[in-house]
Amino acid sequence: MFITAKAVIFQWDAMYYKKRICAYCGKEFYATAPGQKYCSYECRERVKKEKRREYRRRRIERGRGRSPKPKPGDKCIKCGYDIPYALEYSHEVNGFLCANCHKLLHLGSERRMRNAVRGYPVKLLGALYDPGFPHEPERCYLCKQPITPAIWEEHHMILKSAGGDYLGMNNVVIVCANCHRILTRANDIIERYFVKFLNSELNPYYPHYTTLDQYERFGLAIKLEIIRSFYQFLREKWNEILSQLRRPIDGS
Repeated sequence: MFITAKAVIFQWDAMYYKKRICAYCGKEFYATAPGQKYCSYECRERVKKEKRREYRRRRIERGRGRSPKPKPGDKCIKCGYDIPYALEYSHEVNGFLCANCHKLLHLGSERRMRNAVRGYPVKLLGALYDPGFPHEPERCYLCKQPITPAIWEEHHMILKSAGGDYLGMNNVVIVCANCHRILTRANDIIERYFVKFLNSELNPYYPHYTTLDQYERFGLAIKLEIIRSFYQFLREKWNEILSQLRRPIDGS
């Protein structure tokens, strides 16, 4: 079948291979997606770096460049939450707030709140979540406290940089902002419990694969199976972890 030049051009345009100018370096390039602005990954990363640098400069101009860091003994001035990993300095109240209370000062986007009313996060099929008892609000998967649309967050169990972005909602657990901060900041304690999990019968591949090195050699599908089982184990041990994080505060 004979294909005319116009048909080829039409197919070319339909695949979004359009000539554009890079928003960073000004070089002409063929875009492979409708929203592509930069000619290369390097240009995109340079723009991100410059935006972060500009953001820090503006914060310093406003006198907010160096926020105090929480120390053992600091508490949320609203609810009294006393785990430093979850505390954030708020310039609105000139004091420390827990991540949950801080998010209540800065509500999410209109789209986020609208989706929450429609039944999220329960409708995020595949994610680990606690829907709560009948006729009650959803609960944080780890601390089991009721959560509202303003404070629930998605935590990727396998990091995006490690390939977790390709696993969809099966790699997501719905937690409150406080627990999310603890998961991302208390890495040493979480890793210690992960090693304990790998050496227990709750590990689906016990007793053949029980070390971190063996886990790192697995493919994403097997890692996902293990990590979902680990978060079920972590859910049962969460109060024990919180008590360990409070020990420096209590002086014990």
